[in-house]
Amino acid sequence: MIIAVGVLAALTCAASASAALFLGRGVPQSDFRPPLLWLRALAYVSACWVLSVVTGTFGRIVRSPPVTSEQLSNPAWWAWTAASVAVILIGYWVIWARWTLHFNRPRRLGAQILFALLWGSGSGQLFVTVFDLFDRTSWATWAVWLAAWCVIGAWQGVFQDVGWDVWVAPEHDTPWSIKRKVPASHIPNVTITLTYLALYENRLIFVGLQTLALTAASIYMRFPAWSEREPVLAPATEPAYLGLVRATGFITDDPDPYATQRQADRARTG
Repeated sequence: MIIAVGVLAALTCAASASAALFLGRGVPQSDFRPPLLWLRALAYVSACWVLSVVTGTFGRIVRSPPVTSEQLSNPAWWAWTAASVAVILIGYWVIWARWTLHFNRPRRLGAQILFALLWGSGSGQLFVTVFDLFDRTSWATWAVWLAAWCVIGAWQGVFQDVGWDVWVAPEHDTPWSIKRKVPASHIPNVTITLTYLALYENRLIFVGLQTLALTAASIYMRFPAWSEREPVLAPATEPAYLGLVRATGFITDDPDPYATQRQADRARTG
């Protein structure tokens, strides 16, 4: 079964990447076509699955019980589980949601939850794979945690900056929110949930936690459905390095665009 999953993931990665390159020929970064966004995302997610299978992480996830009887009788495990869930709920379903702009994109809960499941399963397995690779060393647990934390943080910082938030995610930030979401949402998430993983090795729960976080992200940015026909605002960018561009966030004269958006949302639903 594991080999079959790896083969399917590899074929999906190759097919979606090829389709994205073919359909994206001559399409500028500023032209955000939903099918292209989904194909790019699917290529990345399936690549994460391939890496997980090849390194043995996926095998460890499916062969290990999600939780052991010893953990269920351990108050400390329950406390860490509750703390991890709380960090996700507060960091993403409250803070991240409050500081995210959707530019009146349609709410398509079915498509947005499906996208989140794909996104979360790939990103979650990628993080576990990084941890597992360091865990194979003879290092102390704290050193494994620190190395994984640094690599995950560096990867997410660079990849989000010049990759995902440029070519996949529609505009949903401002320069103000970009600076604040990192310490308010992303760093607490990786810090607490990675500690939970290091202490208890609940790999499947860890992937579930990352999926829960990215479900909030997908819903509150209102990620467009594959078949969406409404115009999708592409992220604002500026030159970065090595010929790449980075996402800068939407620049507006509105001193509080988040409050303005909430007021407009209330007016539409009221």
